Amino acid sequence: MAPLLDLQFDWTAVLAHKQQLIAGAWIDLWGASVSFLIACVVGLLLAILRNSRIRIIDIPCFFYVQLVRGVPLYVLLLWVYFGVATVVGLNFSAIQAMIIALALTGSGYTAEIFRAGIDAVQKEQMEAAQALGLSKTDAYLNVVLPQMFRIVVPPLGNQFIGLLKGATIVSVIGVQDMVFYAQDINLAYFTPFEAFAAVGIILVFLVTVFAAGVYGLERAIRLP
Repeated sequence: MAPLLDLQFDWTAVLAHKQQLIAGAWIDLWGASVSFLIACVVGLLLAILRNSRIRIIDIPCFFYVQLVRGVPLYVLLLWVYFGVATVVGLNFSAIQAMIIALALTGSGYTAEIFRAGIDAVQKEQMEAAQALGLSKTDAYLNVVLPQMFRIVVPPLGNQFIGLLKGATIVSVIGVQDMVFYAQDINLAYFTPFEAFAAVGIILVFLVTVFAAGVYGLERAIRLP
């Protein structure tokens, strides 16, 4: 127990390199944001296609969702960056591979989130809208989707936070994110606790800010 009490922490190196850590955090945040937007577009399209109940469309979408959800993000990242270049000859930059891998993973989860949101809207409302003369497309756009978005805000917020945390593994392919700089600090000054604690502190701060934002948005769009 005594050695634990004698521990001394030196934050000098972390503070001296705080700008690099902040710049790295921005890379993680930017990559997660772009990937999330792509995942939402792809996920919504997949949810609508799966909701069509046409088996020739539903089955491929189902297997795509299961595939990208089942493959770990770490493996998917390495496959996009190294595997695609080897097999197809298509070379992606580290940033491009980061966005593609995160977007692929995210699209599987957003597809299920949107599908559950669509299913949560009573089918009678769709039928009533069509009975009033709206086409199926207009009924989706004006009746189903607005209600669905109110339902899916909390899980979509959680999915974005998951992508943000997942983005911290991209240093493995050379992306200069905050973990990349934390590793540099540790190698130069041998301060593993302080360097990676700084990453944790930044992540907790970002997650708290976005969780509060999602909660505020949820309250703002909640029906009275």
